Amino acid sequence: MNPRDGLLDTRVKDIIRSGPASPVDDENVLTTAPSATVFECIGRMAERDVGSIVVMEGDSIAGLFTERDYMQRIALEGRSSDETEVQEVMIEDVVTVRPNKPLEECLRLMTRLRCRHLPVVDEDGSLMDIISIGDGVKQIIETAQRETSRLRQYVTGTYAG
Repeated sequence: MNPRDGLLDTRVKDIIRSGPASPVDDENVLTTAPSATVFECIGRMAERDVGSIVVMEGDSIAGLFTERDYMQRIALEGRSSDETEVQEVMIEDVVTVRPNKPLEECLRLMTRLRCRHLPVVDEDGSLMDIISIGDGVKQIIETAQRETSRLRQYVTGTYAG
């Protein structure tokens, strides 16, 4: 990404780790099969320190399971995470984004949908990565820091233009 770009110029592709994700588990994004137990999924999420896991049926996204889903559909309902398959409690209507989507639009979408994670898919609908609200906040902070630095340089007369 060009250091002169602001948040308005930032696209999903500028912040993702890029590269296709495998249907089983890739270093870019945590995935699981629909038949995995919620306990297995939570354990893997905790290992990787992430808040969601994409549920894959072959090469297709079948659903998304998040920390919030665990709290609402397992803990509060008194279900057993050892016995419940993730497909029973996952979000099935998963909203995805393409790499070229503006990050600002993604943040607005997450706010409107009250979600924290958006899987990123390529033109074929294949899973590439996942972005979180945290990724967006990190980008906002980095953009603000770059802009602050440029303004300081401009005011002090050291701006290279």
